[in-house]
Amino acid sequence: MRDAFQAWKQGIPAVVLVHEPFARLAAAQCQSLGAKDPTTLVYQQDAPARESDEESFEKARHVAAEIMRLLGRPSNTEQ
Repeated sequence: MRDAFQAWKQGIPAVVLVHEPFARLAAAQCQSLGAKDPTTLVYQQDAPARESDEESFEKARHVAAEIMRLLGRPSNTEQ
């Protein structure tokens, strides 16, 4: 969170990655840092013990594509 905030202050695009259970905490942290309209991606927490390797891979692929979309860049992670 703080790394992204420092990047934003310097004009460097950044995305904060947050697991769902911590979304409210992340929003509060952004507000306390003074981040206005932070680029944040809230995603489902991983459960590798309950997921196949393929399911974990697809989740990671989706998150990577979303990061690229949020940064305004084309993604080559989607087929």
